[in-house]
Amino acid sequence: MNRFTDRFSDNGGQTKFDPKVIFNFGNLDKSTKSHLKNVYACVTMEIVAAALGAAINCYLKSSVLHFGGIIGLFVFMYLTISSHNSATPLKRLGYVGGLAGCVGLESSYLLDYVISVDPSIIVTAFVTTSVVFVSFTLTALYAERRSMLFLGSLLSTALSGLFILSLANLFFRVPSVALFSVYVSLIISCLFVMYDTQLIVEKKRLGDNDFIWHSVDLFIDFIIIFKDLMIILTDKEKKKRRSNN
Repeated sequence: MNRFTDRFSDNGGQTKFDPKVIFNFGNLDKSTKSHLKNVYACVTMEIVAAALGAAINCYLKSSVLHFGGIIGLFVFMYLTISSHNSATPLKRLGYVGGLAGCVGLESSYLLDYVISVDPSIIVTAFVTTSVVFVSFTLTALYAERRSMLFLGSLLSTALSGLFILSLANLFFRVPSVALFSVYVSLIISCLFVMYDTQLIVEKKRLGDNDFIWHSVDLFIDFIIIFKDLMIILTDKEKKKRRSNN
């Protein structure tokens, strides 16, 4: 708690809060702060690229682009990983931008479905995702060093269980199980934000300066949270309409 209470200063018997010190992160050295700035700049760029990809395919409604996006995901991910030591940063940024754009293309079917129910859900889900992402990121950065890294094995196990559950439900097709899987996925992704944030900090301290690839982990966390929230909010809206009718 001291990390948070130290953000308040006592002046004349009154406790005042200085918003500037929220992002001081005195526990991080200068090079790590600079690294994180690059990481979050890349995440922002990737979100914009994904939004453009989604907007293009929502407008064109092309199944070819949708499946092309799925294939492109693997192609650009391979190029991003394999070019770590050979390509220039600008070229790798292009690969990551292509990867993010393909994520947007692949997400167009879900977005079309949400729009058919209530377009405002997309805005609500995006704003909520942004708030959740920032909150869990700050939690990880304020927490004790490496205190969240124990989550790695637990989250990997939870992901394996979720995959098996989702795979089994492909045959049984139980709606409640599918929705339960979305809620579990949301919780796992939120925890991954904290885990990945501290893992990136530790990798930087150990000499790994690949901020481009580090940003991909957080971008994936953001997208999964966004998709899960859209599904949950859409389901709630549909139930609300059915109850009103």
